[in-house]
Amino acid sequence: MTQVCTPETWLTLYCLPHAGGSARPYGRLETAVPRGVRVVPLELPGHGTRLRERLLRDIGQVVTEVIRLMGEDEGRPFALFGHSFGALVAYETTRRLRELGTPPELLLVSGRTSPVWPLSHEPLHMLPDPLFTAGLSRMGGIPQALLANPSVLQVYLPSLRADLRMVETYAHTHSEPLDVPIAAFAGLRDRLTDPAGMEAWAELTEQPFDLTLLREGHFFLDEPEFLTALAGRLGRIGPPAVLAATESGPTAGPEH
Repeated sequence: MTQVCTPETWLTLYCLPHAGGSARPYGRLETAVPRGVRVVPLELPGHGTRLRERLLRDIGQVVTEVIRLMGEDEGRPFALFGHSFGALVAYETTRRLRELGTPPELLLVSGRTSPVWPLSHEPLHMLPDPLFTAGLSRMGGIPQALLANPSVLQVYLPSLRADLRMVETYAHTHSEPLDVPIAAFAGLRDRLTDPAGMEAWAELTEQPFDLTLLREGHFFLDEPEFLTALAGRLGRIGPPAVLAATESGPTAGPEH
């Protein structure tokens, strides 16, 4: 993937949602990220605006679909960000992209302990709907707005269950660490993560790793504390020197 920049956009941030979630909440990040960062939420089949499409039940298939959705922007510097289930998908996508020779500039993960860490809860995906929902509710793994609307919740249960099945049956089989930096974010009141499990992401990369602990629960993507931390971490990537030179004024040399 050739690294191409323009003064308007020097980085594309692809975002992957939590289990059962849609791309919609990520649209709000646009106003929080640094100038020149373009936010592109990715919608998976069976979720959000693609609700009527067939759900994917294998994480390898999800990765293939994510890369297909990214394909139209091939050639630009990019980063991957995923929350909870999306963090696992972003990690596996980074692995696949590394094999293809097109890794991201940065992998950002939140609300999910390291894939090499033990599962944070007893498996739920095979339970009947009432027990499945109750289990997610106890762990704080389902938005309160969804719990408050049972008819809407019923619509999202199939995607929630399919995504959680992938999380609960996942086995980490990779032996080599990534050569991509990883930035992790977690809420101190999140019952699905803990600091040690989040620190374990450091084992998966040879590049720099940093962890930001927030005073939040599992869902914090709208919180000012997270938005500030995200903007700060993205700002450390660039913009690249070629872009900075372009913005500071003309340089000597022939025109092309």
